[in-house]
Amino acid sequence: MADNYLEKRMEELRSGKLGVKKSIPGIRQNALRVLVVGGCHGVAKEKALEFRKQRCRVAIFDENEETGKRMAYEHGIRYHHTDIGNATDIAKELESLLRAWRNIDIAIGDKDTCSIIENTIAKWKDNLPIADKSALEIVIINEITQS
Repeated sequence: MADNYLEKRMEELRSGKLGVKKSIPGIRQNALRVLVVGGCHGVAKEKALEFRKQRCRVAIFDENEETGKRMAYEHGIRYHHTDIGNATDIAKELESLLRAWRNIDIAIGDKDTCSIIENTIAKWKDNLPIADKSALEIVIINEITQS
């Protein structure tokens, strides 16, 4: 089910059905906001780069600082140096990302990190005014992030 959702969203991006307005070069104004945990290697890296090629906003959480900074520089990806085995570190970086983006449309990570992301966003939503709560959505896609 999650893979089918991802494929449909990518097809909508490719076909231009999302009704995107002109904005900053390289990023669509109404672009999907994608978080990839462990995005510096393996399948997760491929997904991050694929979404970025579709001009989505992409953030990666990973421990590999050298590769993360290189991806940020070369592809315009937002990199957060994060200990992906530490729930507190993931939650702290996610809160930072949510302050910048106000929402995440797609999160890609393993089962444990997706659980942390869901819990953090639920807590974060509780602190928002009622009008803002309905605008936040997240789709968790479990992926193998290690190659």
